Amino acid sequence: MPEPDMHFLQKRSTDQEELDNLDLSGNPLHRTLDGLSIINRFLGNTNATLRKVKPIITKSGRPLKIIDLGCGGGDNLRAIADWCHRNHHTVQLTGIDGNPHILTYAASKNKNAVSIKYLQADILAPSFTLPACDLLISSHFIYHFSDKALSDFLKKNKKNISQKIIFSELRRSKMAYFLFKTGNIFLPFSKMVKSDGLKAIRRSFTKNELKKILQEAAIRDFTIRKKWAFRWEVVIFPEN
Repeated sequence: MPEPDMHFLQKRSTDQEELDNLDLSGNPLHRTLDGLSIINRFLGNTNATLRKVKPIITKSGRPLKIIDLGCGGGDNLRAIADWCHRNHHTVQLTGIDGNPHILTYAASKNKNAVSIKYLQADILAPSFTLPACDLLISSHFIYHFSDKALSDFLKKNKKNISQKIIFSELRRSKMAYFLFKTGNIFLPFSKMVKSDGLKAIRRSFTKNELKKILQEAAIRDFTIRKKWAFRWEVVIFPEN
């Protein structure tokens, strides 16, 4: 059972992760991104995002512009690109991240005929403006925003998204923290993955926190669903 002294999980943490260092590069970065890619595949997070995107692409009568916010190693974009290639769909895929070394790594992993464009930008900066797109997706990234910064980001940028916003996010819970902390002993991942993983859980959201953020961003049409592996699936319909 979860440890009884986990009162620190009652509020979102603001602790920074090692991966937040935008100058991080080389083997430590690559090992961390490889580890996160394995976790995403094992827990089904990448497939979950793809399942939400596929019917939208299929029903569209034109090539969609899809942006992955905080794309990291590009797992979601490669999964979409692979599926589109196999099913003869044309899309415009863009990944945005703050670390140029992460984007170089992501680009090196994309071997498919469907091209992916990568943009370097400080997403958390108040001055950042999202390029126009049809779909905005993001996986395990938006917890990097403070509550107010995320609300401000959505309020400012929702007009630039024509169809949907799809977030797959961590769900903060004692059980998630306990299981990941216990599993760290056996997981063959780098120290950074293990340390950052615990911090990420502490920085993640409860449902009420997400609802309050969306309401303060003047977003009324949304769904928040609990998913396997301690995740939230957040689907937002921007009102432009």
